Formats: sequence, C-alpha cells, structure tokens
Amino acid sequence: MPKNSIHFNISERKILLRIFDVVVVLFLLYVVGNTFHFDYFTITRLNWKWILVLVVYISVFGSIFELYDLQKSSKLDRVWINILLTTSITVLFYLLTPFLTPVLPENRLQILYFFVSIFGALFIWRFAYITFVTSPRFYKKALLVGETSNITTIINTFNDADPNYKIVGFINCEINKGEKVKFNGLKEYHPKQIYQIIKDENISEVVVASYNSENITPEIYTDLITLLESGVPIKEYTQVYEELTQRVPVQFVGKDFYKYFPFSRSNQNKMYLFFIVFSMY
Repeated sequence: MPKNSIHFNISERKILLRIFDVVVVLFLLYVVGNTFHFDYFTITRLNWKWILVLVVYISVFGSIFELYDLQKSSKLDRVWINILLTTSITVLFYLLTPFLTPVLPENRLQILYFFVSIFGALFIWRFAYITFVTSPRFYKKALLVGETSNITTIINTFNDADPNYKIVGFINCEINKGEKVKFNGLKEYHPKQIYQIIKDENISEVVVASYNSENITPEIYTDLITLLESGVPIKEYTQVYEELTQRVPVQFVGKDFYKYFPFSRSNQNKMYLFFIVFSMY
C-alpha cells in the first residue's frame, strides 16, 4: 500500500487560490495602512463595504483574466501578466465606483500605494504557490493500465486538465503485443511489476483505460483486486476524466470498467467495503 502523499485536487486548489488572493491583499493593505501614511483604504468594521467591494472585484476580474486557470497559474511567466491586468482593472473600477468605496484622495500617491499593494500581494502569493504547492512533492502520481493506442490522448488530456496529475508509467494490457512501446518520459512496465512500481514510485492511484475489457487478463484483474483490497485506489479512466474536466470522454462512453470489475465506483467508501467483507462470511 503506498504512503499517503499530499495532493490538492482541482477544486481544492481553485478555492485555495481564491481565498488567499483576498487574504494576502487585505493583509498587505492593512500592514501598509498601519506602517506608512496611507489612509485611502483602511480596514475597520465601519468600512466593511469598502472591503466587500474590493473582494468582489478581485474575485470577478481574477476569473475574467484567468487567475484561476490552473494550467496558467502554474507558470510565473504567464500568471504575472494576468495579475497585472487583474490589478489594473480592479483598481480602476474601484476608484470609479461611487458611494460604496472611499472618496478619491487628494494625494494621488495614495492611489499608487493602493495599486502596488494589491499587485505586490498577489505576485508574492502566486510566486509562493508556484514554488511550493505546484512543486513535484505535491504531484498526484498515477499508474496507467490499458492499450497503447489510447495512452497519448490520455496523457495529453490529464496534462491539460491538471498539471499536478502525473502518469509515471503504464502497463500495456494488449494481448497481442510485440516489442515495448516507447513514449517520451513514460516507461512501460510488465504486469508482474505492478506491486513493485506502486511501492517504489509511491503511486497514488491506478487508472484503468481500455476500449476492450477482454484485453485485461485474469492475472491483471486479480492484481487489481488485491491492490484495491489493500487500499490502493483503482479508478476507471472516465471517472478520472470527469473529476478533472467535468466532462465525459465520448470515445469511452459505454466502456465503464466497473461494469466488468467486481467492485463499484464506490471502492473507497468504507461502508461499502464493510458490506463487501461482511458478505464474504
């Protein structure tokens, strides 16, 4: 059974980004307001409307300028431009919003402080996010079991949907296979190596992707069942695809692995496993 590794899934990372975008901006504005002669935006209970408007603007314009696109958020050379655009439009709309925001300051340097604080907070936080959260130790490692004809499409789909979801290798379950098939950065393993791979590579889950369920030999079925019973998550490709993209892969419709696998999609449900074990006695 693999060791539990730290991994943030897509929804968790998007929530993390949204929350900390707001938190770091408000924190830095609070520090600037209490350290320098900056009184345009002050964080107090009486000024809750100012804070609420700023939070809404950051969230809305951050979405428009793709600050929460995980693919772009993992690259500093892409995200800093989005941060600049988000900050610029947020500050512009904030300054032009009547009644709900503070009166324009007589000293125009206050506006510059306001802009630099928001941009600096977002930039520092996103730099930390890219450095730590999207680092290799937060990758979710998966082992692919399926036919070689699908592998390129599957890998490209997973990379586009979630940069932190890494296929570290695959097991070719095609019966009539000749020599090993080579893919850039991806190693093919023999089915008998599956236990050792999961242990050595600290695999988080096994993904089964097969057009033809008959290609999965009884030996592989047995190994997958054993792994499942030992606590290793076994997922069918369409299930992972839906989780990552919120869509259904057309080419795999009607090919649900769990129609043939003697466990349902709820294989990680403790109560379900309890009834499975109980029924064996």
